[in-house]
Amino acid sequence: MNQSTLPATLFRLPAWIGTLLVMLLLVSGRPAVAADNDPDQARQQLEQVAREMIQATNQRREEIKQNPKVVEELVEELLLPHIDLITASRWVLGKHWRRASKEQKISFMKHFRGMLLRFYSTALADYLDENTVDENLIRFQPVRAEAGSEDITVRSHVHPPNGQPVPVNYHMHMTRKGWKVYDVSVEGVSLITTYRNSFNDEIRRNGLDQLIARLASEDEDLVKQPAGANS
Repeated sequence: MNQSTLPATLFRLPAWIGTLLVMLLLVSGRPAVAADNDPDQARQQLEQVAREMIQATNQRREEIKQNPKVVEELVEELLLPHIDLITASRWVLGKHWRRASKEQKISFMKHFRGMLLRFYSTALADYLDENTVDENLIRFQPVRAEAGSEDITVRSHVHPPNGQPVPVNYHMHMTRKGWKVYDVSVEGVSLITTYRNSFNDEIRRNGLDQLIARLASEDEDLVKQPAGANS
């Protein structure tokens, strides 16, 4: 994959951290455990998702070393059932989403998801080939918001093995199905905005159909790539 099409903020972090951030970006969240919309439930939700994913990848590390595609299977099993892909895609495409046909929207969502899933799953598989992931990698802070708030920010710090903690904020809103992430910012830079700016420039030059065709081609290439191709 051409890294120039990806948010530069991700490449200031180890690839495996970027993997977890994008996974959490796409998680729509589990239903709230209580009837009201307690903002701190959003933090608890993210902690649970991150813990389950980290534990699963560590427990199956040897299997992953033999078959990196296992990471994709874990993502499909643990995360993708909770993806709010429509919201993520709508924010990324911005004004172009409103103008897109139903067929274009469906195709974009399919290949955008595939691009994220396979690129970052491969990055995580490469990392797990030599390392385990610390369960305290991501440390979430209590949510400071009034009870009943429907749009909040869950703040966290990523603690890499070497270097200073990296601030990562999850922007979430309450939906009929519970709390959902609609954007993630790394060191103050929004991933959705970064993708939107990149895609907007490409759409302006070549059109939406050409962007979808490129994502489809890269998605197909990543399916064929052997382990370690993104290293």
